[in-house]
Amino acid sequence: MVMHDEMDEEMQDEFGTMAAWTREAVTRLGPDHAIPAGCRGSGRPSGLDWLLARLGAGPGDPLLDVGAGLGGPAAYARAAAGVRPVCVEPMRAAAAGAAALFDLPSVLGEGARLPLATGSFGLAWSLGTLCTTDEKAVWLGELRRVLRPRARLGLLVVVATGESFHVPWGNAFPSLGELRQLLAAGGFTVAEEAWTDDLPPAGGTWQRLEDEVEAAVREAHGQDERYAAVRDQERRMGGLVESGRVRGRVLATEVVT
Repeated sequence: MVMHDEMDEEMQDEFGTMAAWTREAVTRLGPDHAIPAGCRGSGRPSGLDWLLARLGAGPGDPLLDVGAGLGGPAAYARAAAGVRPVCVEPMRAAAAGAAALFDLPSVLGEGARLPLATGSFGLAWSLGTLCTTDEKAVWLGELRRVLRPRARLGLLVVVATGESFHVPWGNAFPSLGELRQLLAAGGFTVAEEAWTDDLPPAGGTWQRLEDEVEAAVREAHGQDERYAAVRDQERRMGGLVESGRVRGRVLATEVVT
């Protein structure tokens, strides 16, 4: 049996407070740190490039990013493929950070109730979000609603590999089989998929910039109990990844007509 804790305050610390602290650190260190820091926990270049290529993202294409966080992946996509991102993010501090750091249009909204018109996008992605909710079918239904027929959706999902374990708060990992069933029931067909650990790691410069932001946040806020709680969560997640109990999966899907 998988046990699950739901703690709204801890979610605010991880995705709200840490976003504000990261924004502060990037402002001090310089704009070259922004995208690596903004992508922390939600993607690295190889995975983002994999999705952009298989989704056929090109110059001028509007890209909906659901659960965009600080906007790092959206900013990366704009720089790499020329897309025009629109970010939806439930945490006010993160949405404000995406606007301030990257000049991205970022609106407050939750995956279960997207503040968007039906059929308004032909391209979207959602990175590391579907594995944080028990309302997966609802989230996919909302994504299906705002996407047009034959629209393309990219996903990064952390999946459980079969062995039971204690689930860190704020997570609800599906199995790969469950994920595929949810997508099929939600009106999506999977075109291609891959394990993220089979893709190349981030390069040295990317990792250095990310580490420098982490060091700046630690220096400024390391004595704060909220910082300690978030880092403990990250260590728990790292242990699950290292043990193989969870793995990241990227999927390129299309809306079924």
